[in-house]
Amino acid sequence: MRNEVTFTMSEMKRYGVIQALLEKKMTITEAALALDLSTRQIKRVKKKVIQDGPQALHHGNRGRPPSHAFSPEFKQQVIEVAQRRYSDFNFSHLSQILAEEEGIHVNRETLRLWLRPLGFGRKVHRLRTHRQRRKRSAREGQMLFLDGSPHRWFGAEESCLILCTDDATGKPLYGVFQEQEDLAGCLRVCGEVFQNHGLPTSFYLDRASHFTTTRHGGVHVSQRDDQPTQFERAMQELAVHLIFAHSPQARGRGERINGTFQDRLVAELRLKNITCLSEATHYLNHHFIPSYARRFGVQPEEKQPAWRGLPPGLELRNILCRRFQRTVTNDNTISVQGHRLQLLPTPLRVHFVKAKVEVNHWMDGSWHVFHPQAGEIPCKPIEPIPTDCPAEATLRMRPASGARPAGAMKKLTAGERSESAPHLLSQTPLPAASGKKDIFSLQKR
Repeated sequence: MRNEVTFTMSEMKRYGVIQALLEKKMTITEAALALDLSTRQIKRVKKKVIQDGPQALHHGNRGRPPSHAFSPEFKQQVIEVAQRRYSDFNFSHLSQILAEEEGIHVNRETLRLWLRPLGFGRKVHRLRTHRQRRKRSAREGQMLFLDGSPHRWFGAEESCLILCTDDATGKPLYGVFQEQEDLAGCLRVCGEVFQNHGLPTSFYLDRASHFTTTRHGGVHVSQRDDQPTQFERAMQELAVHLIFAHSPQARGRGERINGTFQDRLVAELRLKNITCLSEATHYLNHHFIPSYARRFGVQPEEKQPAWRGLPPGLELRNILCRRFQRTVTNDNTISVQGHRLQLLPTPLRVHFVKAKVEVNHWMDGSWHVFHPQAGEIPCKPIEPIPTDCPAEATLRMRPASGARPAGAMKKLTAGERSESAPHLLSQTPLPAASGKKDIFSLQKR
């Protein structure tokens, strides 16, 4: 019997990046950016993997609470005192006064983290900084643009072109025409790029709601913002770094490509009498983009590309999807976004009542349900949830610590939130279900 190496999803992502580093497909700086670590720590992890193998990535403190962490009760006590007596103090002054008057010792940065979301602290006025032109990325695949461009591309109705472009070469990689920009279209473009070229180091994006969530007060400020969007969750699992621009000018190179397309591509679509989305998408990727790349593409500064290959056995559709976590009801059904799914028995289990399952909604519209031990569970959609039954059309959310009781209900919001859970590498069952031993088996923290 072979020994299995058990990884969490985070450790597996780290191993994939370190493996690319050892194969000289990434530099130390790019690996540090992908894993959000320092270059010194990347060197340390690389050395441990060379010496001890994949087991070196296991963290010794996994599952242990930090010894220096403040308790939730203490945090709430500090917040109540600050609200009651010191609402007009800045954070540095508040740290000093709490120590002198209340005997409470908390540094100013901790107070800032606790109290800033509650409205404490005056707005910081920053001086304008000098801006300069950003140099192109040195290697192909090091940074990609992904953006939607609404325009009257053909006919009388406006449609949207979702386009992915490489920053180092200025070459468009893939695009799709849709009625409007949305998560499904962006994930479709990403899937095509990843399959044809590999995984990039980073994306440079705007702050569209399907990419990230930005709260600036108003009626939505009370909505949950502690979970990543579906797009952020997917890119995090693939170790693709996301950079968010604060203005269109910051992504000027990508915006100028959209402007060029709105001139040249519109004329060619009219010339070819193309008037529907599917035909426009086919012409774009098979004719216009190859011609544009030959005409306007530039050579990258470094010849070695930064693309990373997809890990063997990775089912990309289980990552580039909408993911939810549900608890199976007594009739072996689950409800997700107005749809009800009937779970069917498997050779290992007759029922899955009360089991925690992961639900992946693929971009082709199909549903796939996974259990941590049983692997993929066969399912079939049944009648949709009636819209006139509010109790059925709500989603069960895990309560925040000390916030709402178990079983409390919350209506689905417009933002695309991710109820994150470890994803499965493929739609095949885990080793316990298939009888095969895999080098990686996933377990929850």
